[in-house]
Amino acid sequence: MSTMVEARYRYRLRVSNSQAVLLHGVFDSCRFVWNQTLGRWQDLWRYERIMMSYGAADKELTDWRSRFEWLAEQPSAPQQQVIRDRYRSISACFATTSPAGRPRFKRKGTHATARWTRQGFAVSGSGLGLPRDRLEVATGTGRIRLRVVWSRALPSAPTSVTVYLDQAGRWWASFVVRLEVPTGPVHGTGRATGLDLGLATFATVEDPTNDIPNPRLARTRSKALARSQRHLARTRKGSANRAKARRRKARIEAKTATQRADFHHKAARSLVHAYDRIGVEDLAVKHLSRRGNRRRKTGLNRSIADAGWGQFLRVLTWQATKTGKQVLVLPGRGSTQHCSSCGVKAKPRLELSDRIFLCQHCGLVLERDRNAARNLHPDHPRNHRLGCTGAGDDGGKTLFPAGTEAV
Repeated sequence: MSTMVEARYRYRLRVSNSQAVLLHGVFDSCRFVWNQTLGRWQDLWRYERIMMSYGAADKELTDWRSRFEWLAEQPSAPQQQVIRDRYRSISACFATTSPAGRPRFKRKGTHATARWTRQGFAVSGSGLGLPRDRLEVATGTGRIRLRVVWSRALPSAPTSVTVYLDQAGRWWASFVVRLEVPTGPVHGTGRATGLDLGLATFATVEDPTNDIPNPRLARTRSKALARSQRHLARTRKGSANRAKARRRKARIEAKTATQRADFHHKAARSLVHAYDRIGVEDLAVKHLSRRGNRRRKTGLNRSIADAGWGQFLRVLTWQATKTGKQVLVLPGRGSTQHCSSCGVKAKPRLELSDRIFLCQHCGLVLERDRNAARNLHPDHPRNHRLGCTGAGDDGGKTLFPAGTEAV
């Protein structure tokens, strides 16, 4: 059996100078609509305590397009998507559980993105991303044909596309598609394991042959990044040289981020090919990197950010979803301090520098991370006592909803 999920497929774009001018016109109109609707919502809420609805904002957009000729020249589909985004951001801000931050105004040069729905774009040719296909999007002077670097074909006809320019000066197209994923393992191995994330070893499982070493990608480019930051600090604000220095710094950071994402996908695929069920700890990465003692934790925070645990868990969940495998989120409290054999808590307490777990009760001698991986096994008695069956109910829910992660 299988089910349908939504996913994003991202590709590089080759945009000419004339096409870039037209796309920036669309970006400027989207930024104008965002700032206007946000300002209107703030005024209504501040002085009249009225929550501006999506329908009211849509009527405001119709009025603005009738008053501003330059705004009416741009396509309406991206502007309507901006209103939807603004409505969702405000709803998330007032959410009762885990509310998001307050929406902010967009400055010129920082909002270089636009999204088209089916009536505003098309993939010419086969429509599925073959080498000679082109992406057609509506602009102020009609549709333009953008060259896409099709690294792979689309699984289905896209429902929307987002075109944006990142800080490193690279153009991207992100397609939303629907694809079919299995509900059970495609190539089942019958194996399960616990997974402990760390810094000395990036991912530790019960079988030492399947451990994943930590590449420490940011360290290899730390000198080049520091040099670019010094050069940026010496430039004058608002100058052309400062813009060039900022792009140079962004390209170094983008290169590291791309390498880290590639490493995460390869590591996740190797794990889901070896195991059917993987138990992971419910990590709060944001709290782990807090600067309680700035001088002591600076190096540790940098290493945690370099490892990218949060992104890896999202990638692992998506790779498991595509192959019908399971990623089970288990309570990690005590996984390091308790013996995986007898369950007795370590005394004295293990510090971060203690890399060997020695049980005083049963005599187990094991690597610290390996012991934690055994405690995170979906079928471990400890997880059954905590109400986690390893079958996907209660404590065995996946970390993120299936289909929400970018491919």
